[in-house]
Amino acid sequence: MAPLRVSILGTGLSLQAFHYPLITALPGKFVLHSVLERTPRGKAQEVAGNDIKVVTTIDEVVNDKDVDVVVISTPNNTHFPYAKAALNAGKHVMVEKPVTPTVEEAEELAALAKSKGLVFCVYQNRRWDADFLTLQKLIKDGKLGPIHEFNSRFDRYRPLPAGHVAAGWKELPGNHNEAIYNLGSHIIDQAITLFGVPDRVFNRNIDQRGIGLDEAFEMTLYYPPSAGSKTPLTVNLGASILSSVPEQLRYLVKGANGSYLKFGLDPQEPFLRGGKTVADEGYGIEPESAWGSVSTFADGKWATEKLKTENGWYPAIYESLYDAVEAKDPSRLAVKPEQAIWTMKIIELGNQSSKEGRIIDVKK
Repeated sequence: MAPLRVSILGTGLSLQAFHYPLITALPGKFVLHSVLERTPRGKAQEVAGNDIKVVTTIDEVVNDKDVDVVVISTPNNTHFPYAKAALNAGKHVMVEKPVTPTVEEAEELAALAKSKGLVFCVYQNRRWDADFLTLQKLIKDGKLGPIHEFNSRFDRYRPLPAGHVAAGWKELPGNHNEAIYNLGSHIIDQAITLFGVPDRVFNRNIDQRGIGLDEAFEMTLYYPPSAGSKTPLTVNLGASILSSVPEQLRYLVKGANGSYLKFGLDPQEPFLRGGKTVADEGYGIEPESAWGSVSTFADGKWATEKLKTENGWYPAIYESLYDAVEAKDPSRLAVKPEQAIWTMKIIELGNQSSKEGRIIDVKK
């Protein structure tokens, strides 16, 4: 099969640090056809080169017979209309997380794609974070024993500077851009990938900086005991924008036999943001100084050792997309629409929980 011709909607960080580098890393499978830049500022050509085709409207994309795949990396409130237009035009679609602002919209898009035999994928790249791949392997190996507590965080420290002015749509209320959508969609997806759909949800959304936007959330997912355990599994997820510590916690996972402790975020995004490519030496490799540690208790003593981090590989999500399109089999997607819908359901239940101040049962 010839390489799939891709049109990317949007010229923000995702173009530079995610989609353009990953597409160009797989030249036998994808080729960049065009970039949608609604307000021409030269950003598309700055990132993708002067020869790239630049368009300014969604109609130019969906009406172009040469476009096979539409990648949507525009503001969250545009995901649904843009994805619907692309699917109706017979294009395969990859959409940034959160898939849509609402569960109802996500379900409509999934049904539309299925009815047309098209591939509809959500860009949950952090399933291929180096530390998440490491954690998956560690849990599967059983070294920690049955897991009873899982803590996953995406914290930052960004106090408001004097005279602060909102920096674009991500800091403006009304765009479904609260932390539970933008960061929660990553770590909720990871939790569901590891443990499935929870039984109950409790959550608090927090406007930490007082700008009218909930830039933090603290969520607890409740599960029955893991296999081989009598202790219910508790999953704590959170994101803070005012986490005033020099080193941010990423994971703290506790099992019957030991624990895993990890600080810091995956290295792939800063690597690509710095202008390097997937082909450059060091991509996806975490330095030893950033490795997490495993602690186990035996014979009355604690033993702690560093655990080498697996190599991260964001191109995997595009490889999965290509395989599904080539085989004409959407079930081959690594990130399936049904999974993205469940992430949105947990987000909506989390919003309800925060509003009502109570634990919400999950209807499966």
